[in-house]
Amino acid sequence: MQRSQRYHFLESVVLSVVALGIYNCVLQFLVYPTFNRVLGADGFGDVLTLLSIQTVLALSAGAGINYARMTNVPRFQAQNGDYNRPLALCGAAVALCSAAAAVYFGYGVAAAFLYALLGVFTMLRYYASVAFRLEVNYRRNFLFYLLIALGYAAGTGLFMYTKRWETVQLPGELLAVVYVLLCSGVLRPPLWRKSARHREAVRSCCALIPAQFFTNLTMHADRLLIGTMLGGADVSLYYTASLLGKAMAMLTEPIAGVAIGFLARSKRFGRREFLLCCAASLLCGSVLFALFIPLSPLLIGLLYPDVADSAAPYFLIANGGQILYFTANLLLVILLRLAQEKYQLYINLLYCAAFFALGIPALRAGGLGVFCRCVLALNALRLAAVIALGVFKSNSFSQGFNTTLQRT
Repeated sequence: MQRSQRYHFLESVVLSVVALGIYNCVLQFLVYPTFNRVLGADGFGDVLTLLSIQTVLALSAGAGINYARMTNVPRFQAQNGDYNRPLALCGAAVALCSAAAAVYFGYGVAAAFLYALLGVFTMLRYYASVAFRLEVNYRRNFLFYLLIALGYAAGTGLFMYTKRWETVQLPGELLAVVYVLLCSGVLRPPLWRKSARHREAVRSCCALIPAQFFTNLTMHADRLLIGTMLGGADVSLYYTASLLGKAMAMLTEPIAGVAIGFLARSKRFGRREFLLCCAASLLCGSVLFALFIPLSPLLIGLLYPDVADSAAPYFLIANGGQILYFTANLLLVILLRLAQEKYQLYINLLYCAAFFALGIPALRAGGLGVFCRCVLALNALRLAAVIALGVFKSNSFSQGFNTTLQRT
């Protein structure tokens, strides 16, 4: 990478991290504490469970199609219809599943409608950021996340009067989608025109959407399992214990987006480059974990004083598990440069199966303490598997994007 490219890459990473840092600060330190204060621990836990269900669905569809479009950049010139068709089908599924979940949790028609609408616009937002990755324009990406954060802040203010939590995040998602409509053509007509290689685009979506689904399911499965087996109050307890780690795990998406945007255009990426990425990711994770040791008690005590003492025993182990998860997610996206999309699906499917197979007995046997240790061990094994596969698939020669060694 030339000096100008290195500078552009560094600038892009910094802008993306700062942008998502602002977004996360609003979400973690304004939106969620307000939910907790207004709704109470049990109500907050129930809302977290519903938002987790929706995030799994919307993020899996939106980010999966986003990554599919990016991985195909060197292969062919895509048309919007190649990806808008899968996007429309996924949008219908997200809306139906969101409405069904709201009804299952006892909410009425209006709440179910607003919750479904939030799911559709959240999915569109996750996909729409592909516009700035295609252009490698992370200044616009910065404004994109800033608008989401401002919309969330405005929605929180409205929530204090309306008490409708379903609308808190909706202004931010709407602002983001409108911004992409104004700045880019990915959501503009012709919406349904296909390229000659439409089927290849669909195949990429069919591989990466399930891979993202299993990734996000396991990222939020802790809340879903705890909420189902122990109750809303324990969801609040676990969430606060792993707060900083979860916030860092959410940084995966924009950092990975920067990485894949540049890797899509690189002419060489082999074992040496992959190992450098591994070393940088592990170093970043270690520094973050060291920072969390003093920061967790201070921030949780300030933001969630009612559960801080109960959450304290889980701070280190819960955040450590999330840091390992964050590191593996970064390397999984980089792995797209070396191995076919199906390997994402294989790794995440195995991890998801192991998470439920071991997580449920862990909760039954020892509650949150044993569960946190189980998650830590599983995330360490997942990280080791990603590194091992990357080393195995890499070689010392220049290779095109997303190619695999013929002997494998």
